[in-house]
Amino acid sequence: MGLVDRLKNENRELVFKELLGKKYSDLDDFDIVYSPNEEFILIDIKRLVLESKINEAEDVLFASLEKSRSINMLFIAGEFYTMLMDLSDDELNRNNFSRSEIKDGMNDVKSMFSKS
Repeated sequence: MGLVDRLKNENRELVFKELLGKKYSDLDDFDIVYSPNEEFILIDIKRLVLESKINEAEDVLFASLEKSRSINMLFIAGEFYTMLMDLSDDELNRNNFSRSEIKDGMNDVKSMFSKS
């Protein structure tokens, strides 16, 4: 496994540990199968990030979380924040986003799920 792949895996581990309290590699007890609507949300969020519309992607995420606070939506949030963690600081800055906003967003997601 190359350095870039290792860093991406480390980011995924960190994000899911923050959101679920478990590293991604320890999540064997979850069998995630996305509904067609959840798949559409995930694809839409990924598309927006790839189009450098990070703030819009986060808006889609939180609007979706308001409608459904399922474990699948928590995994979608994890995928979104992993994508952001994989971006360089320059890429984030060009998109009017920062590492602190990633942390704040993950904390907001955790807060939403602790209330449900």
